[in-house]
Amino acid sequence: MNQNYQFQGIDGLGKNAGSGRNQAWGAVVTIGEKDSKRGNPTATDKFFIKKPQAVTKKINGRSTLIRENDPDFVRYNDSQNPSLRQTIRFNIVHPIHLRDGWQGVADAFHFQLKAFQIPGTPVHEKSIPACVGDGKKARRWDGKEFKDIDCPNHLCKFREGRPSPCKPFARLAFQLRWDQNQPWGVLPTPLTKFETKSWYNIDRVLMPFFAGLHKQAIALGLQNYTLYGLPAVIKLGKRIAGRGNVVPAVSVATDFPPGMTLQSFFLQQKQFEVTLGIPSD
Repeated sequence: MNQNYQFQGIDGLGKNAGSGRNQAWGAVVTIGEKDSKRGNPTATDKFFIKKPQAVTKKINGRSTLIRENDPDFVRYNDSQNPSLRQTIRFNIVHPIHLRDGWQGVADAFHFQLKAFQIPGTPVHEKSIPACVGDGKKARRWDGKEFKDIDCPNHLCKFREGRPSPCKPFARLAFQLRWDQNQPWGVLPTPLTKFETKSWYNIDRVLMPFFAGLHKQAIALGLQNYTLYGLPAVIKLGKRIAGRGNVVPAVSVATDFPPGMTLQSFFLQQKQFEVTLGIPSD
C-alpha cells in the first residue's frame, strides 16, 4: 500500500463535519443589505445573494461586518425583476425529519436564543456570542470563561428592552434551484443559508412549515420519512408589525413541479420502503 494512503483520518476530527455551523456554505441569502455609509438595512424589498464570509469595514468610524454581493450571482443581484428578487427556490439536501422533535431537523433548520454581547461584560476576543441557549439551558460568557446556566427564557433580563441583547436566531440550509427555462437558469446552485432573527419568521412561518410536513407524513403512515430532496420556495413580502410598522416578512411553501404533490412525494418513499422490505413501525 502506498504509504501516503496507509492512514486516513485524524482521531477526534470530523464528528461534526457537514452539520450545523460546520457546513461548507457556498452563499448566503439576505433580506436587503447594509447601507455602505451608515450600516442601516436598505433595499429590504429584495433578496440578495451574498458571499458566505463577512468582511470588516469602517462605517462612521466603527468596524462593521459586511457581506459583499457574490460575483457569481450578478445576474440575480442586479436584476430589477421583482418576481425574481422576491423569490428563492431551493431543495432540502439533508435527510431531516421531525420524528424525534426539533433536533431531527437541525442540519437544515436550526434555531436558538442568542446574545452576541451582554451589557457590562467584555466581548470575547474571538467575537463568539456571549450567550446561547434553548429556553431551558444556556452557555454564557462572564468575561473570563463560558459557564453552563439555567436559561430563564422570557424571564431573562437580557430579553427586555428595544432592541434586547438576546434574540431568536434561525438558520435555514438548502441548495439553490433555478427555473431552467429562464435566463437565470444557468446560475450556480451551492449549499446556501438564510438567517433570520425575527420571532414572526421563526414561530409563524418556518416552524409551522416543518410541523405541517411532519403531520402529512404521519397521516400517510410514514414513520421513517425523510425530507431530503423536497422542493420548496421562500417568498418575500411585507406585514404590519407592532405599532403599525410595515416590515419585511417571508413565507415558505412546497414547490413541486406539475403533476407532483407533497402526498406523492411521501408515497414514493412509502413504496420504496415496501420494495426494500423496510418495516414501517
